[in-house]
Amino acid sequence: MREVDRLMTEEFAISLEQMMENAGRNLALLARHLLGGDVNGHRVLVLAGPGGNGGGGLAAARHLLVAGADVSITLAAPPERLAPATRKQYETLTRLDVERGTDADAELVVDALLGYGQKGPPSGDFAALIRRATGAPVLALDVPSGLELETGRLHEPHIRAAATLTLALPKDRLRMSDAADVVGDLYLADISVPPAVYKRLGLSYSSPFGRSSLVKVESS
Repeated sequence: MREVDRLMTEEFAISLEQMMENAGRNLALLARHLLGGDVNGHRVLVLAGPGGNGGGGLAAARHLLVAGADVSITLAAPPERLAPATRKQYETLTRLDVERGTDADAELVVDALLGYGQKGPPSGDFAALIRRATGAPVLALDVPSGLELETGRLHEPHIRAAATLTLALPKDRLRMSDAADVVGDLYLADISVPPAVYKRLGLSYSSPFGRSSLVKVESS
């Protein structure tokens, strides 16, 4: 997936901001589905890390906010430590007066803390936020925090998601039986990766997104 991201930005001039928007829009759509089809008045807490995964979560927070949800966000790092594209998403939310801080009454928690590049056990503020995410169903972006995708190792602490939205391509380790308990229902989202990217990587690809930008891959 790192090479897909690199080709998107370096070879096809598709910005990180564009990818975040696509991820965030689909994440908000799935959140709406999990909340029964209407987000109006529903309380959603977004836990966001400093990297691209957090940026996707913050983009989703904005989409949910303007759709009528009662959204609050919690950052795992100070604003000045956010990646540039992620900080831009955060600054937009601050201008919309989004609530900061944990919400004990949230009906849905969005895990956008770590993503596919995580290595080793979560620590510090990441670990603290993961431990608090126990009172409501969790929707994880790309990979539940605490699940190391490269090795398949499940660290402590970790998120136990009701659903996981992974991006562009299904990740094999998310579909393994020993990951099912923490992945929950698995969905795949279209972030508009050009077929030429997969061709450059020597991958045979047929888009699964002909009918919808969200596809359910596997149920827990």
